[in-house]
Amino acid sequence: MSLASSLLVAVTIVAHEPGYTTSLANHLKRWLAGESVAAQVVTPAQMPAALAKERIAFLVGFASPTKGEMATLRAFRSRGGRLVVFHSSSPDLAALMGVKPVGYRTAAYPGEFSRMVFSAKFPEGLPASVRQTSSVLHRARAIEGRSRVIAMWSDRAGRQTGEPAWLASGAGFWMTHVLQADGDEDLKAQLLGAIVGSVVPSLWNYGAHRRREEAKRQSLRAIAAKQVPARGELHATWDQSGCGLYPGDWPRTFRVLKAARITDLFVNVGGAGFANYPSAVLPRSKTLEQEGDQLAACLAASAGTGVRVHAWLMCFSTARATPDRLEVFRRRGWRLKTPSGKLTDFLDPSVPAVREYVLSAVGEVAARYRVAGVHLDFVRWGDGTAKPKDAAAHVSAFVAAARRRVPRPKWLTTAVYGKYPSCIVSVGQDWVGWLDTGIVDYVVPMDYTEDPMQFEALLRQHASVRSHARRTIAGIGVTANESRLDARQVISQICLVRKYGLAGEALFDLDVTLEKSILPYLALGIW
Repeated sequence: MSLASSLLVAVTIVAHEPGYTTSLANHLKRWLAGESVAAQVVTPAQMPAALAKERIAFLVGFASPTKGEMATLRAFRSRGGRLVVFHSSSPDLAALMGVKPVGYRTAAYPGEFSRMVFSAKFPEGLPASVRQTSSVLHRARAIEGRSRVIAMWSDRAGRQTGEPAWLASGAGFWMTHVLQADGDEDLKAQLLGAIVGSVVPSLWNYGAHRRREEAKRQSLRAIAAKQVPARGELHATWDQSGCGLYPGDWPRTFRVLKAARITDLFVNVGGAGFANYPSAVLPRSKTLEQEGDQLAACLAASAGTGVRVHAWLMCFSTARATPDRLEVFRRRGWRLKTPSGKLTDFLDPSVPAVREYVLSAVGEVAARYRVAGVHLDFVRWGDGTAKPKDAAAHVSAFVAAARRRVPRPKWLTTAVYGKYPSCIVSVGQDWVGWLDTGIVDYVVPMDYTEDPMQFEALLRQHASVRSHARRTIAGIGVTANESRLDARQVISQICLVRKYGLAGEALFDLDVTLEKSILPYLALGIW
């Protein structure tokens, strides 16, 4: 939304930088829209004009605001404006807000900061608690007479950490981290609504929120109950965390999956830079050291549930690699570069030693664990990296070699870019060729979009050859970066998948949103 139309806007969100902070700001805007609160995202340069018209502003990425920015914020406060500040270490901003910054802290163990537990009665409508996994905090303390703590962080076991999550003052609200698009997204929307309502009561109130949510649930239940299941359809989901919905309690996760009629789970067990199982090839992760062998625990819990477990490997991505491991890859000459020569976080598929390194992990998992299959992700060149003319041939050779390491009846499946054949040129991914030669059992195009016409166009291409359609599982981006879907939209996309005769669908990602807001409605009829 432009500043020209800001008369229709109730809330301003200022993103300090493009990229990550802007994406966080857009999540805030989306959550507020779900609460019927209009918001605009602006840059710091646009902030003076935007704040002249508003009563509340959210600040994202203001770790160290400039003198000019602080002058604008002080002027805003002098007019009675309220600020909501995320993850800042600025002494000047903290002084304006009436809180005391006390330093940076990383989580001492996985899941230390997993839930924000609210103790305050005001603002009305605050959730009792909100789940989110944060790994770092800009810690802050209340100043007597100026501010108070309204929420504390607890870990995944419910233990208090002693660290404030949210503070409130006469100047507004202060969060020691950022609101991420994980965990209880519906409750994050409610939290933001309650904050806005405390400043501008005409924009949000708890009673209207509850009535709106109940009406939404009733409408969704009616739609979901009209659907009917399809025999033989695959219902898959990706577990990006690799630890299930409830880390340390895989049986509870599988109770959810079974009740939702999930047939297949792609569980993220490793990649070039980490392993959540005791690998002799890949570097062992902190999760493995502190939580144990996640693949073994997952498989044990899956017994008797009817849910097939596939080991998901992130092939040429160095995600979760330590700086030391990235340096090892650099010295070996394994890391891809951009056309300008800048190092990237992808490994080079044209290097035989790179392919063998990843293939050893593929073979290791297939041989040591009773998985239903191996799921290859990031089996491509990095976006925007320098590539040879035969880029696709190197990736296809890798997939063919992986097939030999994963003997049938185990499945070999691949997550792929949905737009074909352009993905051959862009990332060297000739997945139709893999289907034609029979080296994969299924492909899973990541068809992440909120646009029904775009989604259907992708499905139409996937189904252009009937034999391809039967071996294609459409990836639906429920909580992907590219798309955020509610249950109504997911049901609509599943209906389109069936229209084109595909094998089934895979939902990204197994998280709280999927568990609470999507799967219960699918289980009412369509699955």
